[in-house]
Amino acid sequence: MKNWLGPGSAALSFVLWGMLPLYYQFMPEINMWELLSHRVLWSVVLLGGLFLLLGVRVPWARLHSEPRQLGLILLAGPIMSISWCMFTWCLTTGQVLATSLAFFMTPLFNIAFAVLFLKERLTPQKHLAVALALAGLAYMLFSYGELPWFSLIMGANFAFYGLIKKKVRHDAGVSLYLESLAQLPVALLVLGYLGAQGSSQFMAGDWADKLLLMGSAPATLLPVGLFCYAVARTRMSTVGLLQYIEPSLAFLLAIFWFGEIPDPVKSVGFAFVWAGLLVSLLPLHLLGRCRVQWKES
Repeated sequence: MKNWLGPGSAALSFVLWGMLPLYYQFMPEINMWELLSHRVLWSVVLLGGLFLLLGVRVPWARLHSEPRQLGLILLAGPIMSISWCMFTWCLTTGQVLATSLAFFMTPLFNIAFAVLFLKERLTPQKHLAVALALAGLAYMLFSYGELPWFSLIMGANFAFYGLIKKKVRHDAGVSLYLESLAQLPVALLVLGYLGAQGSSQFMAGDWADKLLLMGSAPATLLPVGLFCYAVARTRMSTVGLLQYIEPSLAFLLAIFWFGEIPDPVKSVGFAFVWAGLLVSLLPLHLLGRCRVQWKES
């Protein structure tokens, strides 16, 4: 059962990520920087309150004695913020389909980082899955005729965040709290400036708007927390393959819920990706046994 906790948490985190556009559609029209700043502020408040309620203490002494671990945690915060900036920009400008392309590429970076930096070896099953995913990506690049730099940067950035979290040995909740805490001064400066200018949506909006902005913290913390938990307990290459759940859900939502125009190129690309994902999940060793038994009979 424990062997499924890591992959199961990863799969659930990507399902929640894929469903995030449903939450953001109710968000009031708001400055992207204010939205991100509220996410940081209420993340600190929420996690700090949970720590007090549960009696969790931040291991300051241990962190002081492990400067490399503290550095990794503090680096992870800005890296994730870059991803959230790009992700939020796509959602708040109605470009849900663009997020699917970005996260379509992230798993490939995850798998590449797993092989290059973590020395993971891919099984023949995963080699086939990656080959199919690369075929889908190659088809998309060939059809569009240019490299989608925005999506490449967004995908590589998030994969780099996963690589950092793989090397962090502290509890996922503590790590997320410290990441948010490190960004809190900048968030407060942004909110203070917008408030002084009289352009704060939080101050001008009604309670529904305020609750939606405050709710952006748990809505994003839950999938990130599950992802961090999964990364510490699951092979990076496995996380990379499971991550195709998120862009696939975003793709389906963009077309069937938000009414974006279907893209035949992306449809073909996703067909290759899902074929690769199914290959990675099928117990091919059992299929091999069945084939041997069929030949013997």
